[in-house]
Amino acid sequence: MTWERPTAAFCGDWCGKCHNYPARCPGCIPCIHPDCHFVKCCIQKRIEHCGLCDDVPCDKLRNFVPDDRKGCYAGYHLDELQARRVHGTDKWLELQEAKWKHLK
Repeated sequence: MTWERPTAAFCGDWCGKCHNYPARCPGCIPCIHPDCHFVKCCIQKRIEHCGLCDDVPCDKLRNFVPDDRKGCYAGYHLDELQARRVHGTDKWLELQEAKWKHLK
């Protein structure tokens, strides 16, 4: 298990689409965001992301809104967690890069 993919957030968001990445935020790195509920929970459960949790979607995840930009409908991160679980993180990252390439 690895938590070394800074654009693959535990919560189902893809940090590569954020205007703060990487200049002002290095992404979802546990030692940078140790107080994040999703980081702490996944590390405690020894899972790579919330989509692998038996309790998904928990109340915290269901009420979480990571992004309000166009294309990020309410609950999109839950759909992305499902896609990441199905495809695996490497393929999911490729899909995210293609999906959000218009932001580059």
